[in-house]
Amino acid sequence: MRKILGWIVSDRIVLAVIVINAFALVLFEMAEPGTAWKILWYWIDYSCVVFFLAEVVIKTRAAGWRSYWANGWNRFDFLIVVISLPALAGPLLGSHDFAFILVLRLGRLFRLFRVLAFIPNLDHLVLGIRRALRASVGVFLGLFLIILILSVSASLLFRDVDPESFGNPAISAYSIFKVFTVEGWYEIPERLEEKAVESDIVPDAGRFALMARLFFVAAVFVGGILGLSLANAVFVDEMMMDNTDELEKKLDALTEEVKAIRRQVEEGPRNRR
Repeated sequence: MRKILGWIVSDRIVLAVIVINAFALVLFEMAEPGTAWKILWYWIDYSCVVFFLAEVVIKTRAAGWRSYWANGWNRFDFLIVVISLPALAGPLLGSHDFAFILVLRLGRLFRLFRVLAFIPNLDHLVLGIRRALRASVGVFLGLFLIILILSVSASLLFRDVDPESFGNPAISAYSIFKVFTVEGWYEIPERLEEKAVESDIVPDAGRFALMARLFFVAAVFVGGILGLSLANAVFVDEMMMDNTDELEKKLDALTEEVKAIRRQVEEGPRNRR
């Protein structure tokens, strides 16, 4: 019996259920309401919830609660299962609980994160991400300050012409962030020029358009080209730093061997004397 239960909660079976659950979630949302396919995919998804709950029960009974909880991935799995548990009440809910059903749908999506446990060398990847985030704190803080300065400046300069994009520093910060992505940034100064021409707020629309273009060119250069490129370079460099650890160890060992050989060569004539 233990062998059967162990096989049921093995990594292969769990991974297969996660994949089935992913397809069931997608196909459930694509199916037409009230159709047999909608009902089928719902009950497949429901069965996956029951399976994950049974997996937790089997593993805790086999290893004990302390041993089970000592593993980080088991704690992660347990949290995901707890988030998914309200979905078991789905058949008892009526149409008047529509808002709660939407929350349950969002909770079901978290179950797909369990596939992270099956990524090869995940611990190595997580350590690299943590190291890269620590090294990038200064760069991210610098980018935040640049966005803050530019968003306040843009709000002061352009809020009267385009209040929808620069009405206050918070709205302006989102627009500036879009400029930093260097995707369609040129549309913003062109829109500002059109609104300046249409309205009587700006006395000299031509000079205003030139100022807007220079402002956003500077924003793209400072934030989009230099800022994001620097952040990306620092992040990638820290992520790749430990890829040469094995090579460095071999190089250190080779250096020690060369030093040992050199000592033997130098001590040879002395021993002859």
